Amino acid sequence: MTQWVLLHLGAAIIGLGKTGFGGGIGILATPLFALALGGRTSVGVMLPLLLVCDVFVLSLGYYRRSIDKNNVAVLLPSMLVGIALGLPVLGIMPDEAFKKAIGVLALIFAVGQAYKDFYLKVDKPVKPSKWLGVLLGIGAGFASAIAHIGGTLTTMYLLPQKLPNAVFVGTSTLLYFVSNASKVLPYWKMGLITEQGLRLGVSLLPSVAAGALLGVWLNKVLPPQAFSKLILLFVALTAVRLLMG
Repeated sequence: MTQWVLLHLGAAIIGLGKTGFGGGIGILATPLFALALGGRTSVGVMLPLLLVCDVFVLSLGYYRRSIDKNNVAVLLPSMLVGIALGLPVLGIMPDEAFKKAIGVLALIFAVGQAYKDFYLKVDKPVKPSKWLGVLLGIGAGFASAIAHIGGTLTTMYLLPQKLPNAVFVGTSTLLYFVSNASKVLPYWKMGLITEQGLRLGVSLLPSVAAGALLGVWLNKVLPPQAFSKLILLFVALTAVRLLMG
């Protein structure tokens, strides 16, 4: 029963994260799936679900027409490089140390962003340097290849720009659709995607869809300031969860 709850909650969070929060809360799905299935099995089961959700989001004109091509041009090539670097070590390197490193970076980001927002009262958008985007993109690709947790790093680049809700989600979704698609064949060859895992994924699709529809609604009704603060909160919570192991 506990496993069933963890899996369906994780599936709903995948959908909610994709459509409502551009991957921020979606990172929480990885530890839930890992608790239910174990590390290697969980990443194989999650990948098809992530791809299905990406396709659903991009099929909605609300998001598809809101993609920031400049951010995609900076982040996507570097993410693919990171994936190419991460895949060879997926079966060798224990991911706990890497998760904790991502958690530290995310927590530093969350604290710094909160200080800027609440104490410095700087409301103007900040465009990070392209070189920072390249470095974060490589890190996001590497983390995504190993454990589907790269969203924290791309959020670190996109959030300070204070993009409109739909642009944030649409841009994030396109980045992860392409990067997730690039992992399918390597995962299959490594035995991470199995027939049993695919059947389990199909059974979780209703929960993914429910979470995605809830995310679409939240994205439309939340004001931009609240949306930004929620993203920041989810990044901080994700960082703490990763550090706790």
